[in-house]
Amino acid sequence: MHRYFMQVRNMALDVMNKAYTISQTRGSRFPLANITNTLAFDDQSQALEFCLSHNLTVEDEMVQFNRAAFQQPDITHSVGRSHRIIETKNAMPIGEVVNGGPLPPDVIHKTSSSFDENGHYKGFTVVTMEGATPEDKELTASEQAASTIKPVDGTAVVVQSHVPSAFPQSATKPPHSNMEVKEVARSMFLEVIDELVKDLSENFLGWIHLIQVGSLEILQDAIERAVSPMIREIANEVIEQEQDRLRLAEMAEQKAREERKRQAMLERRERMERTAKDIVEETVNTVVDEESRVIGTTEMRAVQKELKKECIERCTSEVQHDLIDTTLLSECQQVAAEVIQSETQLRDQRLAESERAVLMGQTARYLQRWYKAYTKRIHLKHTLLSFPAAPPNQTATEQLKVLWAGRGDVSKVTEGHRQGDVTLDSPFGIVVGREHIARSILRIHYLKNLRQQQAWSPLDLPSMLCSSFHSHHAPGPAGGVPSNRQQHHYWKLVVSLPSPGSHDKGVLCDWLKAKLQRGKISQEIRKKHLGDNSQVETLSLYSSKVAHTSPSQPCTLSICTKVTLGSLESTGRQTRHQMLGTSGILFALDPTSRNQNCWEGAKSRLESLLQAKPASPPPPLVICLFDCPATEHTQSVCKERLGLRGLSQMGLVSSYHFLVVTSKVEDPVNSKELGESVEWLASHCLPPPQLSEDSLKGYLDTGITEFFNLPLYEDARTRRDACLPEQGCHRVIDLYNAVVRHLANAASSGTLTSLSWPPAEFTKTDGQTELPHPDWNAKDTIQLLRNRIRSLTLPALPLIHEDDEWQRACDLCQEYLASIPGSHKSKAPLFARVQRILEKCRRTFEDTCYLAFDAPGCEPVAGHVPWTRVIQECIDYVMSTVHTHDQAEGNEGKQTTVYYIQHEFNSFPTPKAWKEALQTTIHDSFLQPPRFVSGVAATVQQKRAEFMDRQLEAKMAEMKENRTPRGSVSAREPPYVVDVKDTAQAVKTVLSSAKEESKKFDDLLHQWLHGAKGTTSHGGMKETDHSLQKATSPRLEQSLQDLALAMESERRADRLTELRLTSLLSL
Repeated sequence: MHRYFMQVRNMALDVMNKAYTISQTRGSRFPLANITNTLAFDDQSQALEFCLSHNLTVEDEMVQFNRAAFQQPDITHSVGRSHRIIETKNAMPIGEVVNGGPLPPDVIHKTSSSFDENGHYKGFTVVTMEGATPEDKELTASEQAASTIKPVDGTAVVVQSHVPSAFPQSATKPPHSNMEVKEVARSMFLEVIDELVKDLSENFLGWIHLIQVGSLEILQDAIERAVSPMIREIANEVIEQEQDRLRLAEMAEQKAREERKRQAMLERRERMERTAKDIVEETVNTVVDEESRVIGTTEMRAVQKELKKECIERCTSEVQHDLIDTTLLSECQQVAAEVIQSETQLRDQRLAESERAVLMGQTARYLQRWYKAYTKRIHLKHTLLSFPAAPPNQTATEQLKVLWAGRGDVSKVTEGHRQGDVTLDSPFGIVVGREHIARSILRIHYLKNLRQQQAWSPLDLPSMLCSSFHSHHAPGPAGGVPSNRQQHHYWKLVVSLPSPGSHDKGVLCDWLKAKLQRGKISQEIRKKHLGDNSQVETLSLYSSKVAHTSPSQPCTLSICTKVTLGSLESTGRQTRHQMLGTSGILFALDPTSRNQNCWEGAKSRLESLLQAKPASPPPPLVICLFDCPATEHTQSVCKERLGLRGLSQMGLVSSYHFLVVTSKVEDPVNSKELGESVEWLASHCLPPPQLSEDSLKGYLDTGITEFFNLPLYEDARTRRDACLPEQGCHRVIDLYNAVVRHLANAASSGTLTSLSWPPAEFTKTDGQTELPHPDWNAKDTIQLLRNRIRSLTLPALPLIHEDDEWQRACDLCQEYLASIPGSHKSKAPLFARVQRILEKCRRTFEDTCYLAFDAPGCEPVAGHVPWTRVIQECIDYVMSTVHTHDQAEGNEGKQTTVYYIQHEFNSFPTPKAWKEALQTTIHDSFLQPPRFVSGVAATVQQKRAEFMDRQLEAKMAEMKENRTPRGSVSAREPPYVVDVKDTAQAVKTVLSSAKEESKKFDDLLHQWLHGAKGTTSHGGMKETDHSLQKATSPRLEQSLQDLALAMESERRADRLTELRLTSLLSL
């Protein structure tokens, strides 16, 4: 029974689920204990597990019946005996077990005869009880009906038959007639029927009334409960049928595809076998020809080696003689230079002694003359003391009368006319005096005009700034800015004046503008190129040639001066261009102003001026005080009110200086102090940033070559020499992505965005192509360049094990190439190149396996994929997709230029994963046992040696058979010996011509270094002090540094090319 009892329980639970639920969506709750008793489980845990296996939810010992959730389990529940039922049935009789409950009472049958004494059939008799009233009869009838309708628990309904009485019917007479009994029964039946009909009618009327009230709602609810689940079930069945149909069709198509693939594989195997036979035959013929050629060239190389040895000896002797001559010549030049230097020093000493002797003689003569004049004065002084010259006691009139006694009265003659003053001077003296007075007045007038012109004339800024630039702005290191930029200096001065209505020092402001203004700029250029407005005005913009450290190499100094009025209101792109590249700031201030807000306005004006430009490098600041003495108190007040210490600590100002300008603008002191302040600004101006520039293509090629290609190929060579497999693809991709991120960070460094360079005014003029665009370090430009470089990163490669199948690795390569950004049309050559690489690798592996084991058909695995070459092809593709030209308006067709700082570019942090890879390579190169490739190489070498031995023996035997008579030496010599002699003669000719060219180049270089005056001869060389000074000029040093950089870059390129060729030849 226990074997099929679980099926009975499954059916019983399904019936209960359907019986206690109304529809597919509405469920009901049922006690778990009742299910335990009904389905005869031993405990509730078995019932809970059984319900859960049918996907029914059990919460708080209540089972949630639901038609939609109910499902038949795929795995039959574990079969087990129901100990509870077995124990219950063991305690019950077999009859009760079979009957399913208590047995009915055992009624013993009593025998009776249905015939009388005469043998006649007695029939049935109606047993009536005497004295029974109608009420008793009614009660008896009702009890019998109730006993008939109500079932008896555990008992069977027993129908007793009427036994015919043994006495005849006529023996007993009923107390009532049959008609009476029928009438009474009929009346009782009618009463009962009337009551039943009345109750049924009332019930039916109530139901009809309820149906009339809620028929519509009941109808909708019934439709929703019955029709919706049916529709859902039908739809699910249709969908399942369609899915089964599609699945069957797909399986059929897959079988057909597999069959076609199997047929193609068979055809391909047949073609491979035929091709292998052809290749074997062709390979054998090629190997035979090649080995024959090798045997022939072996003898030729031996002869060439002897000839080469003789040539080397002759060349060595000639080169030795040349080196001895060159060394002797250089030593002679050095000795001559030392002799000239010593003779020059002796001459200078003799001249210095002669100069001192001349000075001593002049001093002695001067002392003698002074002594004579001094003695004369002492003698005259003593004489005057002995005979004093006292003044006369008469007046001038009395003296005149005495001197002119015959003078008459001329009043009558001169009456009404001006009388001239009487003087003792002669007319000539009077005229001379008047001319002297006129000349004095004219000289004073001219001096006044000259002072005024000098006071209002502009400063000679190029001559003032020349010495400061030579002493302060030293040439940048090699590899920084280009050499032509070292010969061109830029200086920009910004003068900040207070607003016109906030002070009464208009004359001083105009004087400052006049001193810093030079030349005239048209209004069109001001508005179109310089962007002048009501607040910013360009005073001067010009370039001048100034003397360099070497007089023969003048440099260009470009100067720009601007003036701003009041605080700068906007901080946009135009204002940034106005303040970009500021070398110094001249800040005008009126401390004597009675305006209470003058200090706040001045501080706001200074902060707006400093914030309008990038912070680096910080400019020097000169505080120009109007009509105020530069005392310590005044300076401390200015420092405190303007917050100069805070600006200096924040790095907005490098240093500051105070300048006092008085209201007397014609005073030469003002111009002198202003010039000294300008020189101080030039001397304290920080040098321009040392930027390296390159095109975007060159920048990327340089960075990837230096930080990716060189380490990668060096590691590949190390692994190849140690017979190790190639480096993991994930580490190579990580290294490349790290290099790309480093290049993007170096090209968009935060240091670049904070640089205030170059002056925007010079970038907008014609011919200034060496300066970058004013917006080269703007945030949007830097971010665009960063995104353009970061777009070159390669996606990550999915993980693959070295022991995976070759076909899976090839499919993974195709998926990886498809994941690289780009159109399918542009990636078609990439797919083709990678496919050729994989096919070549597979063929090489098969050939190597065949040579090693003589077993064709070897299949490589994923570990043999040349990931380095595959990734290199991907890198070449993404490098070809980068846009190397500007797309901005006005810059179409121009290459994108990248500016960067060299030390940031060189500080590439090697990824940790790559360091671990290098350590692994070093460790495995010492511990790696001989691998498959080395064994194959040894086998191939052994077979080649055996083949060469056989060929040599065959050739020697043939030579013995075909001996010819001796002839001339030239006839006996093989043709390749004659070719070797001709080659040696050609080599000798080439060496002699190369020596002549080298000698000419040395002469030309010597002439360039020492000028036209220096002459070179075979016996010696003439040098002068002027040529020695030229040889040490900065231009020559810069040229030598550029040459060293070019040679270093060439060596790196040669090294990379050698590594690439080695990796290709190893395949």
